[in-house]
Amino acid sequence: MKFQRKRGVSVIVATLLLIAISVSAAIIVYVFVGGLAGGLTRNGGQSVTEKLTIQSFNFQISPGSCGCAQEVLEIFLLNPGPAATTISNVYFDGALLTLTAPPVANTALVNNAFYVLPSTTTLASTLAGDIYFSANTQFSAYAVTNVGQVVITFTSVVAYGSGHTVKVVSSTGAQNVFTVESGISG
Repeated sequence: MKFQRKRGVSVIVATLLLIAISVSAAIIVYVFVGGLAGGLTRNGGQSVTEKLTIQSFNFQISPGSCGCAQEVLEIFLLNPGPAATTISNVYFDGALLTLTAPPVANTALVNNAFYVLPSTTTLASTLAGDIYFSANTQFSAYAVTNVGQVVITFTSVVAYGSGHTVKVVSSTGAQNVFTVESGISG
């Protein structure tokens, strides 16, 4: 009996075939896992769409310029969209301020506080030098295209010039940071 010798694939060709199969399997797994992970992360969390922009500010209101008992920073904010936002906290140079109800007629402003008001609310002062507001309506919820104002009070004179930061935080955690200069309007 004569044995015929069967010839198989050479060792080099077999190795190359195994490498090609492994690489193509890895690419298929990568594409599948990447698509799955991308879909989960894309739909899992909401991106922050709330935004407030500063229209103008007035940091010239001080004991010397208005006859009032304390310095005041008045900031006008616009919500350009695409979502409504509600102000929950305000920081000035890193210090958390206290939200306070706006006083009217002969009631002094609270020191180291912030007030959220409609843009139409105006400041007035008494003969004693206390500042108060023309209305006591609070305005912390900004619909798209709404303008409102944040008024911040201080117990002492704020350093002239040098950029001060005001951080306005929404109820969902969106942060809007603005730089203002003491002694000027912008």
